[in-house]
Order: sequence, then C-alpha cells, then structure tokens
Amino acid sequence: MGVLWTIQGYVHDSTTRRVARWATWVSTRSVVRVPAQLAQRFGELVAGFSGLVAGPVAGFTGWVATHRGPADRISAQLVSHRLDIARATVVVAMVWAIAASSVGLVTGEKQAVVAQVQAQVEQEWTAEVAAAREAAAASAQVAIDKAEAVRASAAEASVPPETLASLDEASAQVQQLVDQVRDAPVTIDPESDAPPAVRSAAPNVPETPGVVDLPVTTPQTHPDPAADAAVILDVVTTPMDEAKETLPEVTMSDDALTELLAAVDQLAESTAEVTAAAEANRVASELDGAYAQAIADAQAAHEAALAAAAQTRAARLSADARSLDGYSNGQIPVSALCSPAFNLSARLRCDAAEMLDGLNQAYRAQFGHDLIISDSYRTLAGQVTCRQTKGSLCATPGTSRHGLGLAVDLSGPPARLGTTEHQWMLNHVGEYGWLKPAWSLPTGGNPEPWHFEFTGAP
Repeated sequence: MGVLWTIQGYVHDSTTRRVARWATWVSTRSVVRVPAQLAQRFGELVAGFSGLVAGPVAGFTGWVATHRGPADRISAQLVSHRLDIARATVVVAMVWAIAASSVGLVTGEKQAVVAQVQAQVEQEWTAEVAAAREAAAASAQVAIDKAEAVRASAAEASVPPETLASLDEASAQVQQLVDQVRDAPVTIDPESDAPPAVRSAAPNVPETPGVVDLPVTTPQTHPDPAADAAVILDVVTTPMDEAKETLPEVTMSDDALTELLAAVDQLAESTAEVTAAAEANRVASELDGAYAQAIADAQAAHEAALAAAAQTRAARLSADARSLDGYSNGQIPVSALCSPAFNLSARLRCDAAEMLDGLNQAYRAQFGHDLIISDSYRTLAGQVTCRQTKGSLCATPGTSRHGLGLAVDLSGPPARLGTTEHQWMLNHVGEYGWLKPAWSLPTGGNPEPWHFEFTGAP
C-alpha cells in the first residue's frame, strides 16, 4: 500500500510540475504582449478550472481507497493520473487559446500604433517642408530685390534690352512661384514597398501587414522557464519601437519647393549676367569719358599753346613793326632786316619777311614751287640808280616802299597778268598782310603786275 501511495504521489506531483512548467512558459510568452488585466483574468480561470477538476478526482480516489482493494486503488490512481493529464491538457489549451487571442489584440494595437507613428511622421515632415518653403520664399524675395536694384543700375549703364528682358522674365517667374509655394500641398511618397529589416532577435514581421508571427516552442525545446524568460527579455520590443521599425522608408517630394529653388538659381544667373554687362558698360563709359576728357584737355592745352604762340608772335610782329622806326628810308642797316626762309638773299622788315614765308608756303602747296623774288629792300643809292635807269618806273628816291623793306618785285608766272598764279596771288595775299597797290593794277596810273607791298600783319 505504501508503494502504491508513493507511485500515486510521484505521478501526481510529476504531472503537476510539468503542467506548472508548461503553464509558466506559455504565460510568460504571452504576457509579453497581453494586457495586464487580461493576464490577471487568465490566472483566475486557470485556478478555478484546476480546483473544479481537482475536487471530483480527489473524491473518487478516496472512495476507491475505502471500498476497494489495492488493484482497484492502482486503477484509481491511474484514473486520477489521466484526469490530471486531461486537466493539464485543458489548462494548456486554455493558455494557448488566450495567447492566441492576445495575438489578435497585439495585431490591432500594433496597427493603431503604426497609424499613429505614420501620422506623426507626416505631420513633422509637413512642418519641416513648410519651414523650408518659408526660408526659400525669403531667399527668393532677397534675390528679387537684388535683381530690381541691378536692373535699375543696368538701365542707366545702357545694358542691351534683350539682356534686361531675360532678367525681367526670371524675376517674374520667381515672384509667381513665391506666391504659389505656400499653398502647394506636401506629398510624401513611399520610397519602397518592402518594409525595412528589423533586429535579428525581434519577432519576425511577415509581408502581410497586421500579422505578428510569435515564436512557438514546445516544452521539450525550452523546458526551463528561467531560461525562457531570459530569451524573452532579449527579444521584447515595445509596440511604438516595433511600429517605427516596420514603417517603409519614405522621402519628401516637394515639387513646388524644387521648382522655386531652380527658378531662384536661374534668377541669380540672370542677375550676375546683367551685373557683368552693366559693369562692362560702366567701365567702357568711364574709359570713354576719361579719353574724351584727355582729348579735351589736350585740345585745350594745344589751343592754349597756340594762343600763347600767337600772342608771342603778335608781340614779336608788333615789335618788328616798330623796329625800323628810327631809320630813314633807304638807310636801314642790313643787320636790322630779315630774310624769308625760301630766299635768303632778299631783305625785308622782319614781320614782312615772316608773313611772306607764310604766303610762299600756301603758294608752294598750290603750285609745287616757291615764289621768285627779283627785288626787295632798296637802299637810297639804289633808289637813285633805279630812277636814273628806269625813269618813272621807280619812285622818287627816299619815298619808295622798297626803301622801308616793305615791298617786293616778283618774276615768273605770278608776275604776269592773266596767269593762274597771278590771279591766285591777287586772291590770297591779303590773308598774309600783303596787297596789290591800286596804282600798280592794270587800271592804275603805273601798272606793275610784279609789285606787291606789305601793310602789316593781320
């Protein structure tokens, strides 16, 4: 009898321990994801069912021990053992049923968390895009203001209209996009349909959204609840963490912002082009102004020099005109007279000689040769001889203009009536202070076409 009770106690205790281990493992596995109130209810159901089964089994075993023999008692113990097995099976089945129902709850909770995280991410990205748009709009306005200032300056610098038109078009495009960018919707597009990989120790995430594949192990695989608990703590992830890990990779797609930034870049290029053109025109204008100023300064200096030279010459000619005032007709020393450059043997008052040089230059430019002088200054003795030999063709001695160094007699074509050279002389001698005296004209009292007199520098 003692052996039978020992067998009964062993079988009962062994079964109880096995059931307890299975229940602990399953409960520990499921409680990771089952809400606290559900886990508490699960414990109450297990305890109640165990007590419900334990009462009849104990009563049946006691009755057999009192009324039957040892063989029957052994049979009763086996029946009790089988009932314990059945009770354990039912308990484990309930545990798994509750765990399975918790999977559904976990799946629903996970879906809610995923939706919450997705909404939060989209809200944050929308705020970031809005901030980026505001910053881009501010930068665009700065670019527009700069373009307007550059255009005003470029117009003053005579930049070509087609260059300014390109700047105007780019500025108008940016202004239009600035007005539109704040109202454009923000688009968030998935970058890939496949979910990202999760940590290797975490539960597997299948391709079908909303289903979590919990790890399943048999008591034979993990008989030790403490070891199971360590593994479970290693793989636990919160619903929020798991939801974030299962979100697909996404990118912000903001066509309005992209288009605005591209337009701002184009406006910056147009502004730089107009700025360069305006600067080039400005530099060219400054150079032209500097060149024109230099020319004007040079011209003024030249004119001043000419004026000074003319003034000096006038003063000299004036002095030359008075240089012979102290001498009588025909009695002027040769040293007080001057020779024209084209004929060094001729002698004249210095201002008359200088003006005759100018007349000869004009004549040579016209006809290609110099004037020919046959007579110039005539001394008093020479005047007497001329009067004696030529009679009325020579003035009374002491009254001739030759005696003052103010008359010349020419030879060659200029000295003959009717020639082109003679007519040219009549037309131009006055420009140089020389003239043809009336008495020497063909209509005068003593025609002398070769005779010309100096009246003073004009």
